[in-house]
Amino acid sequence: MGLRSQKVWNRLTLCAIAASLSLCGSATANAQASTPTLSIDKVFARPSGWLVGENDSGGCLAVASYKDGTTVWIGFDRESESILAFTNENWGSITPGQAYELQMRARGQGNWRGQFTGFQRRGEKGFVARGLKTQFLRDFAAAGGIWVSVAGREMARLSLGGSNAALGTIIECQKQQIASRGDRQNASAPSTAPVRAAPEPQRESGGSSGTGFFVSTNGHVMTNNHVVKDCQTISVGLAGGVKTNASLVARDATNDLALLRTNLKPVALPAFSTRPRIGESVYAFGFPLVGMLSTSGNFTIGNITATAGLADDTRHLQISTPVQVGNSGGPLLDQFGNVTGVIVSKLNVAAAAKVTGDIIQNVNFAIKSAIAVNFLDSNGIAPVETRKTQTLDPATIAEAARDFTVLVTCR
Repeated sequence: MGLRSQKVWNRLTLCAIAASLSLCGSATANAQASTPTLSIDKVFARPSGWLVGENDSGGCLAVASYKDGTTVWIGFDRESESILAFTNENWGSITPGQAYELQMRARGQGNWRGQFTGFQRRGEKGFVARGLKTQFLRDFAAAGGIWVSVAGREMARLSLGGSNAALGTIIECQKQQIASRGDRQNASAPSTAPVRAAPEPQRESGGSSGTGFFVSTNGHVMTNNHVVKDCQTISVGLAGGVKTNASLVARDATNDLALLRTNLKPVALPAFSTRPRIGESVYAFGFPLVGMLSTSGNFTIGNITATAGLADDTRHLQISTPVQVGNSGGPLLDQFGNVTGVIVSKLNVAAAAKVTGDIIQNVNFAIKSAIAVNFLDSNGIAPVETRKTQTLDPATIAEAARDFTVLVTCR
């Protein structure tokens, strides 16, 4: 039977079945029918023109009102789920409960689109989104201003002056709220989405592991930020080689990249190719499922199936190359042996099956090498300039990859 599209999936649905939070880089909302409590019943602080406080439901919010009648609400509810809302008494055409796609054009931080829900609050109507990424809230707060539109119709132009200070104050308010309820276990800064990262670092006893690869003759190694973000100690080693300690030099949480320093002297370095083509053969080398699969590394073959990731995320490539838990941070290689991407995640098949009723196959993702090269450049690492142009057979590519790919262990 032929395949037929039975449903148009919006960005919310796609991110819900995605395997990694890093897949959803724009303002993706969990558009729920229930309306959060938008009120401040106890003032906490007044940072930079914003009013921050607690509401009777147990959450913390910041609110700012503008001359055109628009009010911006940003914060967290009692369960630390994030909230972003816009209200205005002049928006009478909004239908409560209806889904709307908002376009937000920001000064200084980029453009976003997300699924919001219409709602009514007293004499005002507005749009609300819940379950946004904390990183998006930070990007939103860092923007110098924002233009909000729906279906091409501009709804508001807003200055976001002071919003960075407001967000920091909200988080501190939320911590105190949680602590005051005796919930010490969760008294950390709010974070969003119980979505499992995959291929996340392979868990070992007392630690985890992922993959990385050499990017300089001085022993620098690149991997994913999520592989090393919670590490107290980091070690790296070639297949079958002795592990050595590594230190974290730099990280890019937004693009999920990290740079490590080691005292190893690599025998080989890969070149980078920044012109991926849909359909071309690509290969992954890494150390998935440590303790179960071969410790000499695993090599898999596939193709670039799209030159954008989930919901057209232009930072990523979609690939059919099989990857598993522990492949995170490893190189994606083209037919010449050049690095064309950094393995980062895969679709959560179990979650996708619940939504689609089908088993989705071979949907994995890599960070484009252009993003990786920019990250290296910004940290003083000059990638190998000699791009290889001679087609190699897969066995030769695998042998070369073994010389510059390392197991990254975190404890």
